[in-house]
Amino acid sequence: MKLLTTFTFLLLTATASALPEVHYQTIAAKLLDGAAEVTMADRTRCDIVTDTHAIEVDWNGKWGEAIGQSLHYALLTNKRAGIILIMDTPNDTKESIRVNSIITSYKLPVTLWVIDRQREELTLLSEE
Repeated sequence: MKLLTTFTFLLLTATASALPEVHYQTIAAKLLDGAAEVTMADRTRCDIVTDTHAIEVDWNGKWGEAIGQSLHYALLTNKRAGIILIMDTPNDTKESIRVNSIITSYKLPVTLWVIDRQREELTLLSEE
């Protein structure tokens, strides 16, 4: 019983400290002067649309989904695709390196940013 109580406490603490994706989406939209949660013609919702980009914001572990969604939104808006990966820590680079390698190898017209969850800073990583 004590083990279950400890596990429950740790789980609730971790969940309470993790802010939702929309928190980082809002920060990035303000920094990039974009509109958040824009409904597309096909009724999907793009996280951020700026004058130049259609941007998907997602956790670093969902990097693969972010590539596809950003390209889809770019197609619908006739804008450049953008991805913002939310990084758990500043040293969390495995997924951003992976995404950047795919963008570069296939010459995809995708701009990649990361936002550090701890410092809430947006950093441009690449613009193919």
